[in-house]
Amino acid sequence: MKNIKILSAVVIVAVTFISFKGVQKQKEADKAEITAIFEDCVIDLEAQLEASLEMGKLNANEIEVVEMAEEVNLGFDTFEYLPHDFDPYAGANLSDIDFEIFEEEEIVELGFETAAYLPNNFDAYAL
Repeated sequence: MKNIKILSAVVIVAVTFISFKGVQKQKEADKAEITAIFEDCVIDLEAQLEASLEMGKLNANEIEVVEMAEEVNLGFDTFEYLPHDFDPYAGANLSDIDFEIFEEEEIVELGFETAAYLPNNFDAYAL
């Protein structure tokens, strides 16, 4: 009877150590998988950062604008409603000087004087 108790205790201890060893192997496998995923993310992030830096070096003259001309079907012939001497391209020799771009800056009122909270000689438009 005493031997059975000792034998069962040894078996229980052995099973416990084996299960801890399996848990440790599982943790190591999970850690290796997480490390591999992290390394892939770092490689992807580095590639995206390099691409964004290259985009920052673009010259405005290198950008090409592609306009898609879509045909609009109104359901009737518009030619019948135009004058006989109609020229859709008349006056098409406009230059950039003919167009003005207006951008109105919206004034934000905070309700207090902000100059008291800024450093001396502060210039918001300095580069």
